[in-house]
Amino acid sequence: MTDNTPRTLAELAECINRHLKRFEADPVINAPDPRRGDTRPFFYAWASYRVGSKMSVQYISYQGASKLSKAEATEYLAWLDAGNVGRHYEALRGVSR
Repeated sequence: MTDNTPRTLAELAECINRHLKRFEADPVINAPDPRRGDTRPFFYAWASYRVGSKMSVQYISYQGASKLSKAEATEYLAWLDAGNVGRHYEALRGVSR
């Protein structure tokens, strides 16, 4: 780990949250899916850490949040920092876009 690498779940959540807000604001990344009407991949997306051994991430406000361990969050953030766009399960499966 470098000195700039987030070390706590709170730091990881904050960095992931910044990526999600950027995705949501980008009209190309967050374009509506024509197969689903006006449904967008990111709608009031967020990542947060409160307490415990996992952080939460949610991509669409009216859908449920997912819990990520520190290892999963670290891998997801590294994937996002590498320029990829998507959800944690795509990162953990090794999907690149």
